[in-house]
Amino acid sequence: MKTPHSLRTYFDLTGRNLHVDGVDVERLVSQYRSPLYVYDLSILRQKYDLLRSAMPPHLKIFYAVKSNPNPALIRVLLEKGCGFDAASIGELYLLSRLKVPGNQILFTGPGKRDEELAFALSLGIRSFNCESTGEILRLNQIAEQAGLVANIGLRIHTESAIEETTPIIGGHSIKKFGVDEAQIDGAVDLCAKLPCIRLRGVHVFNASQILDHQALAENTRSILHTARELASMHHLKLDYIDVGGGLGIPYDENEKELDIVALGKLFDDIKSKESEIDWILEPGRYLSGECGILLTKVIDVKKTSGHTFVITDAGINTFLRPALVGQNHPVVVANRMDEEATHPCTLVGPLCTSLDTIGNEVLLPEMHVGDTLAFFNAGAYGFTESMPYFLSHPIPAEIVIEKGLTRVSRVRQEPVDYLESLFTI
Repeated sequence: MKTPHSLRTYFDLTGRNLHVDGVDVERLVSQYRSPLYVYDLSILRQKYDLLRSAMPPHLKIFYAVKSNPNPALIRVLLEKGCGFDAASIGELYLLSRLKVPGNQILFTGPGKRDEELAFALSLGIRSFNCESTGEILRLNQIAEQAGLVANIGLRIHTESAIEETTPIIGGHSIKKFGVDEAQIDGAVDLCAKLPCIRLRGVHVFNASQILDHQALAENTRSILHTARELASMHHLKLDYIDVGGGLGIPYDENEKELDIVALGKLFDDIKSKESEIDWILEPGRYLSGECGILLTKVIDVKKTSGHTFVITDAGINTFLRPALVGQNHPVVVANRMDEEATHPCTLVGPLCTSLDTIGNEVLLPEMHVGDTLAFFNAGAYGFTESMPYFLSHPIPAEIVIEKGLTRVSRVRQEPVDYLESLFTI
């Protein structure tokens, strides 16, 4: 099976059946049914420890909750001392329920509603990464009514950015994110006039899924320069500079793993007065991506006009990312790992739409009904980015494994479970 080399660090791909932390995935599917999301918490711990040890002390790690908000993952990272970057009231509520201290939370996003701003204020979060002058004005009014002061960071839409191989968030084209560089002076002047706003940070997040450590380091150097110029011009005392995320993981066998140790050394070599200020890094995919697998059963195999369609019980309702960004995930036949992959297949789900494709021209062995496919790198933007209610199919369970022990983190829901509530209204 052709998979990125990095996955061989975390999974034994040499046997007949795929195992996750010593547990046969066929046993998991039999016990919890399919589709099924599986998270190996030991991998999450390894990824965080590697990142933390590689980064300089003044760099703080704030996990991007949107990549995977599963409480089991949040608890592991909280135990490690990680901070958290939230992007919705739901993520804020989740963090509050898990008793994450407010000073370990940032709130980011281009469309924060008033109720979200008020709730975040009540949690005493470290800072709001504000994306427009309109948002700053609304936050000032809400803070004034609550008798509070809001710390904010200005998110800047820079004119330069890393070009992404897979377009996700970045690039230098017109975006909905942040305040344009040409308008930033006016935004800073506005903050100085508002009684309940304290400008304490600068935020730039202009690229995602980057595997080149030198490009990430140069991008960070550029962000620090922008922050330094802004602080000097306006006599600002900054508490933090948020350099965003963007740390990638390999999805293809030809992609090299991000050299996180080399990146840390380059960060450490960037000497400037900003080293007195907290640098904030917002990894999501880098931490959660490789710890997750989606398991799905083959329902049917069809050959049409020379093409092989493998129909599975997981579709874009369960796993939207491949169709959304046009990128295949590494995939193997979990019950026949030792067979040669020589047949190009299109992997599709059970939905009544031609959009329902979760793998294009993937090389696999001759496929059979009842086979189990395992999609890797599903721990980031897997379940959380999908459309679970589309066409009223079952919603998969999420289970976690640690030291060979499994437990349910989200129960499977059958259509009757969530549709019945419609008849109680």
